[in-house]
Amino acid sequence: MHRALESEDIVHSVLKYIKPKDLKNVARTCSQLAGPALNILWSKRPSLVPLLLCLPQDALNIPWDDYHPKINFAREPTPSEWERVRINASRVRRLIALIPDPYTGYGRKRLTDLYVSDLAARRLFEQFPPTTLFPNLHTFDSNALLENTLLEANGTLKEIQTRPDLSLIRKFMSPGLETFMLDISAHSPSHEVEEFLGALPIEAPGLRQLSISMDEGRMAFVVLPNFGKLPKLFSLTIRRVDVGLTRQTITNMQQAWCLNTLELSLHGTSYDSGVMALELNSLERLVLSGDVLQQCTHFIRQITTRQLSDVEIEYRQRASPIEITVLFKSLSKSCQNHEALKKIYVLDAEYVQHAEPVIPLPSEVFRPLLKFTGLLSVVIENIGNYHLDNSFINDISNAWAGIQELRFASHRPAGRDVTFNAMMSLATKCQSLKNLNLTCDASQPVIPEDEDGTEILWPVQTALRKLHFGYSYVPQVACIPYILSKVFPTLRLNRLNWYTYVGVPHPLTLMNPHALPEITKQLFELRTLAGKEIYDERHDSDSDWEIWEEDEEEWEERERVPWVDSEESDG
Repeated sequence: MHRALESEDIVHSVLKYIKPKDLKNVARTCSQLAGPALNILWSKRPSLVPLLLCLPQDALNIPWDDYHPKINFAREPTPSEWERVRINASRVRRLIALIPDPYTGYGRKRLTDLYVSDLAARRLFEQFPPTTLFPNLHTFDSNALLENTLLEANGTLKEIQTRPDLSLIRKFMSPGLETFMLDISAHSPSHEVEEFLGALPIEAPGLRQLSISMDEGRMAFVVLPNFGKLPKLFSLTIRRVDVGLTRQTITNMQQAWCLNTLELSLHGTSYDSGVMALELNSLERLVLSGDVLQQCTHFIRQITTRQLSDVEIEYRQRASPIEITVLFKSLSKSCQNHEALKKIYVLDAEYVQHAEPVIPLPSEVFRPLLKFTGLLSVVIENIGNYHLDNSFINDISNAWAGIQELRFASHRPAGRDVTFNAMMSLATKCQSLKNLNLTCDASQPVIPEDEDGTEILWPVQTALRKLHFGYSYVPQVACIPYILSKVFPTLRLNRLNWYTYVGVPHPLTLMNPHALPEITKQLFELRTLAGKEIYDERHDSDSDWEIWEEDEEEWEERERVPWVDSEESDG
C-alpha cells in the first residue's frame, strides 16, 4: 500500500468523494481502508433502524407484512452482537430523520418504512445510554426517534406519528452536541417543556444551531429557551411563532451575541406598532414566512441590522401593491448598511391561475430596493403583475452593477413596457449577470448603429447562462437569434425559456407561440455554422446534474448499510 494512504486525512479526503455504493466495496477490499470507509458510511443516519439491522436476522422480529413494520427483538443479542451495534453507533455523527418516500419500489420495504418499536428502543438504551451509544454525535434530530402507529377509526386506518418523550430526547444532550432539531409534541405538559428548555444551556452548552417546533410547526411555539445562555448559538429556527410575541422573542434573541442566521415562521394577527426597533447586531441572514405578508413586514419593522446580507420572505395569501411597497420600504429602513445586503428573495407561494385578479406592480413599488447597491441576487417571484419600464431597468444597471441573478418571475401575466434593447443594455452593462428573467417587448429589436450607419452590437457578455423571456411579446424572429449568438456566446440553449399559456387567453399573453422556439432553433444553427462548440451543461459546475447526483446519494443512503468485519477484508 502506498505510504500516502497511511495518513488518515488523505484517506478521508479521497473517500469522501466516493458514492456510498462504492464505499461499501472499498470497506470490503482492505482492512486498512475499512475503518475510514465505514466512518463515512455511518456518519449520517436517519434513525435507529440501521443499527438494529446490524444484528443477526434470528435476533430480530420484523413483521414485513405490516404497512409500517416495527423492529422487535426475537431473542436477547449476545455481547459480541451488542458490541457490533456499539461500534457502528460510535461512527454516527449526524442523526437526522429523512422524509419517508411513499414509493417503495419492486415491493421491497425501504429504510424509511421501518420503525423501531418502543420496547426495542428501551432495551437498546438500557444496554447503552444515548450519550454512550453515540459518543461522537454532533447533530441530532428528535424526529429520528419517531414511531408510526396505525389506529382504526370509523372503519378506516389512520396513521399516527408518535413523538418521543422529552425525557428520552434529553438523554441525547451532551456538551459535544452542536446542531439540535427539536420537534415537541403538542401534548407535552408545559412545565416539562419549560424544564427541558431551561436545562438546554447546561446540558448542551456547545449548541451552534438550534431548530425548535411543535408538531412540525402546526402548533405555535410559546415557550423559548434563554438564548443568552447559549454563547455559541449562531443559527436559530423557530417554526410558528405568534406575531403578538415577536417583541418578547426579539428581546430574547438580542442576548445571543453570535446570532448569524434567523428563520421564523409567523402566524397570528395581533400587531403592535409605534415601538422602537430593536437591534440585532450580528444578524446576516433572515428568513421569514407567514400566512400573510403583513406578518413578515411587522417583524422587519421591529428590528434594525447592520450586517444583514441575505433576506428571504415567503407568504401564502395575495398581497396588495401597497402592502408590497410597505415591505420594501420597511426593509430599506431596517437595514442600516445598504451595501451589506447581497440577496433578496420574495415569494408568494399561493397557487396562481392566469384568471386570478390583476395585481399591478409598477416600477415605483421596487424603487426602494435600488438603495441596496451591493445586491448580487434579486428574485421576486409570483407576487403580482409586473409593469416595469425602461427607466427602472436603466437604473438597475447603475445601482446593481455586480448583480449575478435578476428574476422578476411570475405566473401572472406581466406588462411589456420594457423594450428588448433596454433588456440587452441591462444584461451587457451587468457583466456578472448569470441568470435573467424579464418580460419585454421584442416586437422591434434594433441593432445599435454608429453615425455612419455601421452596426455596433452590445459588448460581449460571457457570464449569462440562463435567460427567461417571461411573457415577452415576440411576434417574429427577426434578428434576435443573431444578437443572442453574438452577445451571449455561453447562453445555454436548454436554459432559454419563456412562459407558455394554457386556458382562456389573457390580453397580455397574446403572442406568436412559434417565435421563441424558432429563436432557439436558429440560435443552435448559428452556433453550429460558426463552428462553435455547443455548450454542454453537464460540464458546468452550476449544472443541475450535481443535484441529480445528490439525490442519488440520498436515495442510496436509504438502503441498509451492511456491517463489514475486518476479518472479511483481505489486506
